[in-house]
Amino acid sequence: MLDGIIIWSPDRLARNMKEAGEIIDLLDRGIIKDLKFSNNFVFTNEPSGKMLLGISFVIAKQYSDQHGQNVNRAIRRKTSEGKYAGSHTKHGYYKDKNHFLQPDGDNFALISEVFTMRLRKASLKEIATWLREKGYPLKTPHTTPKKLKISVKFISNLLRDPVYAGAMVFGKQVINLFQFENYDFVPAVSVEDFDKLCKQDGITKGFTLTNLVKKQDIQANLMREMITCAGCNKYLHPNITKKPKTSYLNYRCTTPTCVRFNKSVRTKVILAAVYDFLNKHPFANKKAYDRYVPEMERIIKERNKETESLLRSLNVQLRNLAEHITGTKREIQEEEDTTLKKEYKRDLKEQLEKAAKLETQIKKLKQARERANDVILTYESFIELFQNLAQRIQNIESMAHLDFIIKKLFSNFVTDGKKVLQITQNSPFGELCGTLNPLDSVMVAPRGVEPLLTA
Repeated sequence: MLDGIIIWSPDRLARNMKEAGEIIDLLDRGIIKDLKFSNNFVFTNEPSGKMLLGISFVIAKQYSDQHGQNVNRAIRRKTSEGKYAGSHTKHGYYKDKNHFLQPDGDNFALISEVFTMRLRKASLKEIATWLREKGYPLKTPHTTPKKLKISVKFISNLLRDPVYAGAMVFGKQVINLFQFENYDFVPAVSVEDFDKLCKQDGITKGFTLTNLVKKQDIQANLMREMITCAGCNKYLHPNITKKPKTSYLNYRCTTPTCVRFNKSVRTKVILAAVYDFLNKHPFANKKAYDRYVPEMERIIKERNKETESLLRSLNVQLRNLAEHITGTKREIQEEEDTTLKKEYKRDLKEQLEKAAKLETQIKKLKQARERANDVILTYESFIELFQNLAQRIQNIESMAHLDFIIKKLFSNFVTDGKKVLQITQNSPFGELCGTLNPLDSVMVAPRGVEPLLTA
């Protein structure tokens, strides 16, 4: 039994009706004899006093509910504008004065690499070890390193967070960070790769980022990890700058120690170099075709070797599986135990399905081997395909198709922001341009600008 409780005000005792009822019940039973409040609220242990106490509890509950509603409304408004309302900033980012998430230099690069490593099927343990060895988090102008336990769980939680692909989740609200005109969000992983990771790891989110992010926003993946900063020799990060009537894609340096930190290059500068290069080095001529044929013959020969090796391996697997199937059938016939017989039948079903898949793979490889020589274009088809290639690429409307073709032709562009200093082609296109080494095909820059030649 308590003689009494001294407290500041009634709302410190209860802000919900369950606790309020319990306190009044304790007063009714005499377990609590009296209550004293320091904020001039007068309580008398009688029916009218308990009624006033109950009213004060109701007011406290209303205040608590209203305050929670106001806080949630403020956070919803903030997040609806693309601003980050969390108390702990997301790894790899810092929160600027407007509360937008901005890439945090080398820390951002490390977090981006975490997603890349996972896409390459690195284990969570390998990634955690690598990140610890890199000394994450690193000191940057915006981050003072704090002791951080980088565990498998840490990596798993990070890989599940859609904010790194441009979707900020608050309750049931999912905000597309690419939609804001005054905010150029830089993702650590593309929406397609994030969805691929979720599918790969069996993660269900209730939404698909490729459906959430509008089609025009996906253009931020154009030439991703193909454009290198001349100042720091690191990849520039693509981001979309939105204006009232239009938007454009640019590539920004996020290395704090680089002289070009936070400076951008417009996509049109890179594409101008691509078109200029293709116009000055056309593939549609007899000389290029004469290089194309032996190069394709070499590639076909190498692929045929790989095909033959794979066919041998698959045939061995199929023969071994056939022996297991024969043995399993025998076990089913001889086994008297019903439970074991069911297990053998289940094994037989799996073995037959695997054998069918192997047979399909073998059939496809044999068909590909038979059609291999047919992939070499005739001279007429070659000219038709590559004639006016630059113009054809300029007419492509799909960013995904444009990205696919450019990545087939080129592997890297080095820029100082104003011009493209160096272009590196993929094989065999470098050879078709007349250079035995694709690195030597650094021969062109946008109109009238002398490019940097490499030895």
